Amino acid sequence: MIKRRLRRFQIAMLAVIAVGCSSAGGMHSDPLDAGEVKFYSAPLNPVAPAARQAVLAAGLNEDAVSQPDSLTWMIIAKKGMSLFSYGELVRIVVQQTLEGAVAVRVFTKRRLATNITARGDWSGRVFEQLDQILAQP
Repeated sequence: MIKRRLRRFQIAMLAVIAVGCSSAGGMHSDPLDAGEVKFYSAPLNPVAPAARQAVLAAGLNEDAVSQPDSLTWMIIAKKGMSLFSYGELVRIVVQQTLEGAVAVRVFTKRRLATNITARGDWSGRVFEQLDQILAQP
């Protein structure tokens, strides 16, 4: 009887965890305008590679890079598990706007929705690194 209840509890917990998990594939389907945005007056060609460098400099691991169209780059990065966090996913969208500026959007998701010890927002760190990289001659 106790074994049966324990087994049911374990199955229920696994179901809750599975429902609350985020995946890198799911980041592709979120709206491109999600997250924190910052505009740069530089052209798209130097900003997109600088964004990739900023991801690494911020302490994230690059998972995938894609170009949904000729004016948009998407970078999916991960922060792995640690003693206090199950990990996070970070998406950076670099997009040329009609006004000529380049919009960089940083969108962060916890791997597990209930993970309250995760950073939760990597935009500040990514923008800080991107600003430094673009300021270099």
